[in-house]
Amino acid sequence: MISKLQFCVFISLFYTSMLFGQSKVVLSLNDNWKYLSRGTDFAQKNKIDDSKWATVNIPHTWNAKDPFDDDETSRRGTSWYRKKLLLDQSYRNKRIYLNFEGVGQVADVYVNGIFAGQHKGGYTAFTLDITKLVKIDGTTTENVIAVQVSNAQNDFIPPLSIGYAYYGGIYRDVWLIATSNIHFDLCDYGSQGVFVNTPQVSKNLASVSIKANLVNTGSSNEQLALVHVLYNKDGKEVARDNSKISLAAGEKITAKSKTFSINNPHLWSPEDPYLYQLKSQLVFNGNVVDEQINNVGFRWFAFDAEKGFSLNGEKYLLKGTNRHQDFKDRGDALSAADHYRDLKMIKEMGCNFLRLAHYPQAKEVLDLADKLGLLVWEEIPIVNYMNPVPEFLDNSKNMVKEMVRQHYNHPSIIIWGSMNEVLLWSDRAERIQIQENPQYLEKVGAYAKQLDQLLRKEDPFRTSTMAMHISDDYAKYGLLDIAQLSGFNIYEGWYSGSVNAFKTTIDTIHLKNPKQPLLISEYGAEADNRVNTEKPQRLDFTGQYQRYYHEAYLRQMRQMPYLAGTAIWNQFDFSQPNVGGVSNNINQKGLVTWDRKPKDSYYLYKANWNDKPMVYIASRDWPQRAVAKGDSSTIEVYANVPNVMLTVNGKSYGAKQPDDVKKCVWKVLLKEGNNEIAASSGTENDYLIIQNQAYDKQINHQNFEEIAINCGANAQYLDGTSTTWIEDQAYIRDSFGYVGGTACTLNIKTVKKNTEDKPLYYYYLSGLKQYRFDVPKGKYELELDFMEPEKLTKTERIFNVRCNGEMLLANLNLAIDYGCAVAVKKRFIVNVDDEQGLTVDFEALKGQSILNGIKLKKLN
Repeated sequence: MISKLQFCVFISLFYTSMLFGQSKVVLSLNDNWKYLSRGTDFAQKNKIDDSKWATVNIPHTWNAKDPFDDDETSRRGTSWYRKKLLLDQSYRNKRIYLNFEGVGQVADVYVNGIFAGQHKGGYTAFTLDITKLVKIDGTTTENVIAVQVSNAQNDFIPPLSIGYAYYGGIYRDVWLIATSNIHFDLCDYGSQGVFVNTPQVSKNLASVSIKANLVNTGSSNEQLALVHVLYNKDGKEVARDNSKISLAAGEKITAKSKTFSINNPHLWSPEDPYLYQLKSQLVFNGNVVDEQINNVGFRWFAFDAEKGFSLNGEKYLLKGTNRHQDFKDRGDALSAADHYRDLKMIKEMGCNFLRLAHYPQAKEVLDLADKLGLLVWEEIPIVNYMNPVPEFLDNSKNMVKEMVRQHYNHPSIIIWGSMNEVLLWSDRAERIQIQENPQYLEKVGAYAKQLDQLLRKEDPFRTSTMAMHISDDYAKYGLLDIAQLSGFNIYEGWYSGSVNAFKTTIDTIHLKNPKQPLLISEYGAEADNRVNTEKPQRLDFTGQYQRYYHEAYLRQMRQMPYLAGTAIWNQFDFSQPNVGGVSNNINQKGLVTWDRKPKDSYYLYKANWNDKPMVYIASRDWPQRAVAKGDSSTIEVYANVPNVMLTVNGKSYGAKQPDDVKKCVWKVLLKEGNNEIAASSGTENDYLIIQNQAYDKQINHQNFEEIAINCGANAQYLDGTSTTWIEDQAYIRDSFGYVGGTACTLNIKTVKKNTEDKPLYYYYLSGLKQYRFDVPKGKYELELDFMEPEKLTKTERIFNVRCNGEMLLANLNLAIDYGCAVAVKKRFIVNVDDEQGLTVDFEALKGQSILNGIKLKKLN
């Protein structure tokens, strides 16, 4: 495994060598761009004054933060970027290109005020020939590159509907490339012009064939040599192919090498990602005028409907995850170091497979997958539905060609995907349970076939797929068996149903389609580290339920030998504007937080998928809790070693053997304050401190100070002031609790406003009659927290609130007074004058009363 330092040195040396090559220059243009966050007239003109524009470096996005505020919008529109560039005499008589690795999503490029070209699609690279547009002086004449970028909704460019933020900007690297007139073609859908195939591979013999696209932009016919040399990892030459090429003036040709073979190849696999290096050179008059270097990995694979997946002739289970490329406060504008950190985390968890969802990702990601050893599924961004018109299809086909040709030479890639859950939405751009428009579905099926056929034509050596949600419509309308591999996204036990329905559901699909290979392309449940519970349940967003969900799926997968593999949704939390849950605008199904901190569920998989010995106490997501005095706490440990011993505050709770998902469970007693938890097995050990705010459920005593309750919730919530809002309970004498009412949660799509305490407002009580505290006499501060969960008319929910008979809130109408999903916090000073405690009465005048949180603090 390469280190971060080695990787960065490799990148630096690679581009330095290219920069100082005899005839080719590759120059980074990432620094010192001018940026204007709006459209404007004549921004492409050289003489426009951009001195007051912001100065930014690439990668850059203008949406790093704005999709995540309360207004449920983000800026999808136009911005301008400008860069000034001096080119000295060394660039004369060269072909000059601009290469953009990723611009979201439409880029109009101008050089010196002249239109150079347009690119549609935010996830693939493009290259423009700007030779005739630049001025070469080197001292006084500046070239101005101006790029108008738009991430506005476009009904003809995928994706149309996305469950993630669509970031605008030039968010991947930009390069200036200068070549001789004779060079590998850089304008073939953004590729580098060399395509490497390994058509036959076995343990004894591997063959290599190469296709190179060559260009002569000069004015005379030329004779040259095309040389391909294959080196092993130690730099030793193992094969060579030389060809003489005649290239007429202005001609483009495709030169195919002879197929050559090597004996006893060192095979590539995730466990041993051995890479050969292929150096392709164009030699003219004895000089190397262009060069491309590609890694080569020898492997062969197959998908089978009954046996699953095999790699290098042996059955092999794809143990995978999905990755979105965004990061908290940075959006999609990630560095090479960011990509390295992400893939290293994935690899160290024990994955051998990675789905790049739902779009082609940066070239560094594929380079790392080759080097670290991760098999890859990559796809174009057709998500949820299509616009079945020719322009949409043409743009989709263009994306297929760009994705495949740009990433063709990566041995890590085994699967190309054409679309994701394309029947989840209707032709009216609305989520739908059952499709109802056969004319639309006929067109979708026709387009799906064309895209799948194009994938197979572009690359007959890899496997085509599409990801589908659980719906009979795919089979009904003929989409199920279009691709060579069927991917299924399944969330039994999260959005609906039971975790134990996973195997039954997929077994049924397999029985109905016994000839179709299957892969689970998504499964997962959400978790927010601020909410935790001893009694997990579906849709509670606790880490405990997330781990329960994944443990159940792991157990069932082992009983499904026909599965090619699985991919967790998702490795990292990611942006998802306009959804709620216990947070806002974020999908929290990640095993790692959005800012890349592993959750406890990460270590479930590490214990099961990574053979390196480990012991991990799965309580780091709940380091501060409130436990009622006398109640026990659950401590779980993930370990792939035997005889795990647990001690709490020096007291031994004995040794246990990990179960079938590598888990040990103890019930322990925690003291008030800090608790030292230690787990060990031989030389492997783990240690952490759990802070316990022990509380007494019997509150009818003079020592009572404060209690905060997460109404309607089975989970505790730790807020930003380190106050723990404990789980709710029905009223118990001498204690506290609600009288009447039903525990509810907000619709998970509801975006909560006007609060940092979003988890507190996800849960609520509906229809409660009272909330009682059997506290002693004294003065108290009472806090009531409300949020209207529905979009109601002015008379649908009105209620009064009294405390010990005194009116606190009369005719409270949250919908009219504040609006839907707006947090409302009310505080009152109240007195308890007798031994009857404190009773808050809720009198419904219209509809049902509600309450999200209640806190009581004794003042004297």
